[in-house]
Amino acid sequence: MKYQLACGDVMPGCAQNFDTDSQDALLGQVGEHAARDHGITEITPEVLAAVSGKIRVSEG
Repeated sequence: MKYQLACGDVMPGCAQNFDTDSQDALLGQVGEHAARDHGITEITPEVLAAVSGKIRVSEG
């Protein structure tokens, strides 16, 4: 399975895209990006819900 996220779906105007083989890896990459590029260092339940709701899952 592939897990994909366009940061712009959560943070309008951001062009960063993520594409990994596991949801954990995707969330790790998103967390690093959020801290580095958006200054978000605390992942609250609300932020996690917003991100999780935009993750797309596809076969292969």
